[in-house]
Amino acid sequence: MKDDLPQCTRTFETSDDVRQRVRTIQDSMEESSRGRFYVGEELDDLKFLVKLTVEFHAYLRLACTHRFCLEYACESIRSGVDSYCNLTHAYKVLVGATESKIEWNGISVPSLREQFTLMFGEFDGEINFENKCRLLLDLFKLQMVFAAVSYD
Repeated sequence: MKDDLPQCTRTFETSDDVRQRVRTIQDSMEESSRGRFYVGEELDDLKFLVKLTVEFHAYLRLACTHRFCLEYACESIRSGVDSYCNLTHAYKVLVGATESKIEWNGISVPSLREQFTLMFGEFDGEINFENKCRLLLDLFKLQMVFAAVSYD
């Protein structure tokens, strides 16, 4: 089945670089989350959103125009909505939790990619767990908007 996918989809989902980046960020966030989350599911949700976010970043960087790849990316995003809701709930009770930094009045459909890419750079460089988690949640919000406006 995977062999039937366009090469670009296999690239943003399974390339060694993407997998390594996912693992590195997951491991870093897992280590810094010790004592902050009390349910193992919250950590699983965090790891899943990291995976989806890094893969989406790779998808955007490919600038793929295949309809299949767009649908695949959007379905992947939709699969993370429950994890997003669970993680958002867990995040809100953390000491040091902050509000979303997205300025919705400055976002347009054409600017979603640019906004995501800029925020991903912040996320990638952030070392404080609460700030990194907030950025992850904001990045996933942007992904959900992208999936919604891309849905036909």
